[in-house]
Amino acid sequence: MRRRELLVGSGTAAAVALSGYAGAVADDAADASQSGLSSDLETLLELFPAESALDTTYRRLQYVRLGETDGSEFEYLTRQISEHAAEIDGEFDLDAVSAAASVIAGDGDFGLSAASGSFDRLTSDDAVERGDWRIGPLNSDAAFASADGRLVVVSVSERDPTDVAETVVDAATGETDSVLVDPEATAPVFERLEDSNYVVFLPNLDEARHLEFTDEVASLAVGFDQPRETDSETVESEYVFEPASDAAVDDDWITERLEGFEQGEVVETTVIQEGAFVHVDAVIDQPPERDRDAAPDARIRVRSHADDGLATIEHVDGESVETADLEVWVDGELADVQLADDRDSFSEGDTVELETGPIADVGLRWIDESEDVYYYYDRTLVGSESFESTYDAETETAEITYVGELAADPDRLEVVHRKSDEYRSDRRPDTDRSAVTDVSGSLTRGDTITVDDVTHGDRVSLELTAPPNPNHGQQPLAHVAVRPPRLSLRRHEGTLIVRYHDEREHDADDFRLLFDDEPADVQFADRTDTLSSGTELEFGEVPHGTTVAVEWLEPDEPAVIEERVLRPDAHVDITYDDEDGRAVVDYKQGEEIPADDLELRINTEPAARQPADEYETFAPGDDISTAVGPFAAVKLVWTGPEDTEDVLGRTFVGRGSFDATYDPDAQTVELVYTGEQPADPSALSIDYTSGDRSRSDDRKDLEHFSREYDTLTAGDSVVIDDVAPDDRITVMLVQKGDNFTSSRSIYYFTPVPRRVFTFEDRADGLVAVYRGEDDRDAEAFEFRVDGAPSDVQPADRYDTLTTDDEIELGRFDVGTEVTVEWVAPDDPYEISDHVVLPDADFDIEYDAEEETVTVEHAGGDEIDAADLGVVVEPSGLEPRGWEDQETVSKGDTTTIDVDSDREPNMVAIVFSERQTISRALIDE
Repeated sequence: MRRRELLVGSGTAAAVALSGYAGAVADDAADASQSGLSSDLETLLELFPAESALDTTYRRLQYVRLGETDGSEFEYLTRQISEHAAEIDGEFDLDAVSAAASVIAGDGDFGLSAASGSFDRLTSDDAVERGDWRIGPLNSDAAFASADGRLVVVSVSERDPTDVAETVVDAATGETDSVLVDPEATAPVFERLEDSNYVVFLPNLDEARHLEFTDEVASLAVGFDQPRETDSETVESEYVFEPASDAAVDDDWITERLEGFEQGEVVETTVIQEGAFVHVDAVIDQPPERDRDAAPDARIRVRSHADDGLATIEHVDGESVETADLEVWVDGELADVQLADDRDSFSEGDTVELETGPIADVGLRWIDESEDVYYYYDRTLVGSESFESTYDAETETAEITYVGELAADPDRLEVVHRKSDEYRSDRRPDTDRSAVTDVSGSLTRGDTITVDDVTHGDRVSLELTAPPNPNHGQQPLAHVAVRPPRLSLRRHEGTLIVRYHDEREHDADDFRLLFDDEPADVQFADRTDTLSSGTELEFGEVPHGTTVAVEWLEPDEPAVIEERVLRPDAHVDITYDDEDGRAVVDYKQGEEIPADDLELRINTEPAARQPADEYETFAPGDDISTAVGPFAAVKLVWTGPEDTEDVLGRTFVGRGSFDATYDPDAQTVELVYTGEQPADPSALSIDYTSGDRSRSDDRKDLEHFSREYDTLTAGDSVVIDDVAPDDRITVMLVQKGDNFTSSRSIYYFTPVPRRVFTFEDRADGLVAVYRGEDDRDAEAFEFRVDGAPSDVQPADRYDTLTTDDEIELGRFDVGTEVTVEWVAPDDPYEISDHVVLPDADFDIEYDAEEETVTVEHAGGDEIDAADLGVVVEPSGLEPRGWEDQETVSKGDTTTIDVDSDREPNMVAIVFSERQTISRALIDE
C-alpha cells in the first residue's frame, strides 16, 4: 500500500524532523485544564509530560484517531507499543486501541509512544504499582507505564527510562505539567485541529533544515482526515502556523509558507487568523507519489567526486531503465545534460560522468507521469567531503575549513547558526543566516569560515543557497553541534550510579561530582581515566534526599550539566475500600523514611491522619488509612530539600463507579452510579461528543446529575436522550479553584462497543476474548469468517458478555479474516477484525558495503508472496520484497536496496501490509 509523503523530504525523514518549542504564545496558550479539547484527546495527550518536566525539547508529536481511519496506514505509529506490549504480562491487542500518539525529543534518541482504548492494565514481574498505574522496566533503554485503557512506552538512551515512566504517570495524574502546558502551543494547536484524524505537530521549526521558512514560523501543525492516497489527486488539509513575533503576516505570506511546505499545488485556501495563530484550510493538488515498487528494479548509485568537479551515475545491477523516464536534477533544476541525450536505456555497468563543479546537490529521479509516481534511485551532495569542522570551547568559535582541490564560489553558500542556549530561561532557539564573508573571491583549499559566539546547545551548518531538488529537503555540507557531555544519574538500592552517554570521549578529570553543593569524597577520576559512551560508574550508597550534581569543568566557568535530588526507593500501594469508604496506604518494600518527610494528601489538602501521627519512620510493612469520599485523589508525597516533592503512591477514588446501557431503538443511554459510598453530584458533568463530524451538536451538561439527586447512592441513574450509536458520553469531575478550573474524565461510554474483542491464536485454535468493561447482550454481536457468518456465535455460549468471557472459534487457514459486527442497530457496525497470521521464522542480514538488506525464510508456514512484505526503517515504511514469487517457504530470500542516506536500524516482516510477524534491530 502506497502512502503520500507528509512533509518535504522523505516520509521517514519528515517524521523525525524537528525540535521542541518553549516560546510565548500570547493568550492563546490557555491552561490545559481549561482547554477545549475532547476528553479522549486530552486524556491521551496528558500522558506526555511537559518539556520542562523531562528537561528536554520535543521535536515532533504525532496523533492518530485509529477508530476513524484505516489502522494499517498508521501501523508505524503503534509498532513500538505493540512490540513492547508483547514483553509485558497481560493481554494487549492493537485492535483495542482507539487512538495513539508519539513524541520524538532531544536529538531523536528520546521517544514516547502512547495508546488509549479498551484494553486492560499490563504489568511485569519487576513492575511497581502507583495507584491505578503500573510502572516497570523493559530493558536498559526502555520502560512502560500502564493503566486500564492507557499504555505508554518510553525509549531513551540518556537516562533511566523508569524515571521517565514515573514522570509520565505524574503527568497523567496531574502531579506535573503535561505537554498541553509546555510547549505552550500544544493545546491551542490541537483545539484547532481536533476534527482531524491524523495530526503532525512540529513544536519548533528552527532545526527543520528541510523547510525554507524556519526563521518566520515558530511552530507548525498539519491535520488530515485520512492518509493521502493515490486514488485522490487533490486533498484537503488543515494547517496551524504560529508566526514568529517579527513576521509580517498577509495573504502572500500564507501562500508562500504553504508552497514552501507542500510539494503539491495550493489551489484554494480559507484563512482564519486567531490571536497568535493562523489556521488554514487548503485544497492541494498532490505532487507525484514516491513508489519504489513501480520503478524498475535496479540499483543505481550517484557518487560525489568533488575534487574533479564531477558526479558519477553508475548502474550497479538490476533491470535496464528507459532513460526517457529518468531525470537528472542539480540544485533544484533539471540538469543541462540528461541520460536520454545519448542513449535509450541505462543498463548494468553503464556509467555517466556529470560535470557539477566542486559543490552541488545531485539526484537521479525516475518518474512515470501517466501514473503520477516517482522514485529517486540515489542522490548525493557534491562537496560534503570537502569541509572539515572543529569547535574551540575556550574561544567559543566554530570553524569550517575547506579542504577541496577546486576553487568554489562562496556566494553559493550560507552559514546557518541556530542558537539554543539550554541555560536560558525561555529555551527558545534563534536562527541567524548569513553569507560567507570570511573569504574574498573564490573559496580555496585552507580557507576557513569562522562563526563566533557559539555556545553549548548551538548548531552551526554550512548550506547551499540553491533550492533543494524536488521531493527532497536541503542537507548541510558541514555541521557543528555544540553541546555539553551527556550523562544521567540514578539511584538503585541505595547506590548512586552515573552513566555516561556522549559519543565523544572525555577525561574523567573534566568532571566533578557534588553532594549537597560539596565535592564528593570519591570523584570520576578515582573510578576511571576516561569516560566513553556506555560507561557506568558506581559511587556507593548515597542517602535519599541528597542533591547530586555533576559539573563540567572544561568551560571557563564550570557548568552543572546534570542535577537531581535522590528520591527514596519505595513501593507504596494505595487501595480504596468502597464498602468502608477508606483509603489504605500499604508500604510494600523500600527503605525507612522519616515520617515527618511524608504527607498524605486528599486532592491538594493534607489528610486528617498522617504517617507522623503513628510512626517516627515509615518502613515496609507499615500502613495507614484515612476516610475519603468518592471522586478524590489520594497520594502519599515525600517532601525533600529545595522544594522537591515525589509521589510515592496514589489512587483515585471513584474512577469507573458507573455502568451504562444503551437502547438503540430509543437512542438513549442510562448511566448508573455503582459506588457504595454516597457521592456529591454537583461536581459531575456529562460531556456528549457527536461521532458524526458533520454535526456540531457536541454538548456539555454541568447539572445532569445534580438536577436529579442531592446525593448519589448506589443504583441512582440518569438518562441521556438523542444518542447516536457512534456518539460518546463522558462523565467528568469538574473542580473549581480561585484561579483555575480543572476537569478529569472518570468514566466514558460509547454505544458502539469499540474493539471490545481480542483474538488469541492458541494450540486448540482461535479464541475470541471479550474485553469490554461494560456488560453487553451476547445476541448483539455476530462473528463473520471471510464475510460469512461463523459457525460459532457469542450467543451460543452466553446470554450476557462480561469481561474476559471466551468463545472458541476453531481452526482457520492462514490469511482468514475474522470480523465482529455489532448488530443491535438496524445498520450493523464492524467493530473488530483479526487476520490469522502465519507461524514462520526469518533471518535478516544487513550488508553495509552493498547497502542491502537480505531476508531469508528460515522455517515455518509457507506464505503467499503477495501477502508478505519487508519494511526497512528509516528508509521507508512501505512493504517490499518477493515480487517475483508465488509463495515463500524455507530457504527463499529477498534482497532490498536501502533507499536512504541513513543506515537502517530496524527491519520488520509484515503480513497483509498491516501485521508485524517478525522484526530485527540492526546494530549501527
